[in-house]
Amino acid sequence: MNSNIVNYPIIYLSKNLSNNMFMELDNWSVISVTGVDKKEYLNNHFTIDINLINKYEYKVGAHCNINGKVWTTFLIFKYKNCYLYLVPSSVYKKHIFELKKYSLFSQIDIFKEKNFKIFGASGSRSLFLIKKFFSINFNENQSLIIINKIIILKIDKPINRFLIVIDKSELINFLKFMNQYFVYTDKMQWLELDIESCFPIIEKNISGKFILQTLSLKKWNAIDFNKGCYYGQEMLCKYENKKINKFIICALIGKNCSNNPIIFEFIEYFNKKLDEKYNAGIVLSWVFIFDKTVLLQVRMKKIFLKNKNIFSLSSNPGITFKIFNY
Repeated sequence: MNSNIVNYPIIYLSKNLSNNMFMELDNWSVISVTGVDKKEYLNNHFTIDINLINKYEYKVGAHCNINGKVWTTFLIFKYKNCYLYLVPSSVYKKHIFELKKYSLFSQIDIFKEKNFKIFGASGSRSLFLIKKFFSINFNENQSLIIINKIIILKIDKPINRFLIVIDKSELINFLKFMNQYFVYTDKMQWLELDIESCFPIIEKNISGKFILQTLSLKKWNAIDFNKGCYYGQEMLCKYENKKINKFIICALIGKNCSNNPIIFEFIEYFNKKLDEKYNAGIVLSWVFIFDKTVLLQVRMKKIFLKNKNIFSLSSNPGITFKIFNY
């Protein structure tokens, strides 16, 4: 990875999002699953119970290998006669390849849907404006609304924000409205909000590396221990029953960072009393906030998760980081 700083757009912490922002998320893909065996097949491979998905909500889930390590996370929902779900574009080919391996004797079709565009929206008045444009209202327990060829997913962490999956045929009116009431920004703003909310970023270089529980996916209800067998279940249940998870996803923030962090590099903690340095975690993702301030997503060892602890990057020990709490 290039260690030189490049010019990034201005990205804000959620508390500083005074304007309503929207961005195109072309780094996400829509996967479609059709066929009479779709529910049973997905239930045999995904970590959530597909039977519990209803028309009023989406579910966060994961697709794991036989060792319980996560190929990808996803947001899944019903749409017409199929299931649609959103995955990072960098992993969709590997994910589909692994998912299709056992489909020879099933009536199922799994493919990337090319007719949709994905946008994100957030800001203090975004909920009001979304309601205004679509003439809709989210009920208290509702996280999904589908209006013809437009799908809206409501996310409440770290603040109210929306994933909008829209058919290309509906784009003109939608973009006209968004450009009138929202400020267009870069997709890195959505990444920043994901990092703040501690939603694990599973890009291509992270895929297949980590057990589900070590990525804090239980917090997102992305695993069901009570449904029937699925790929990786044995290892995930064993890991859960032994209570051996020592890791958590968290965010760190630091200032005056002059180099790009490196994915998989160590976060280090220095104990002054013992004069010893410890490997506290590894970097999964990062984004620059304002000038030379950087927000890291870290897979951290729980024993180091104290607000007063100060950390550094192994590649740049002169820059310090602290736990970020939104």
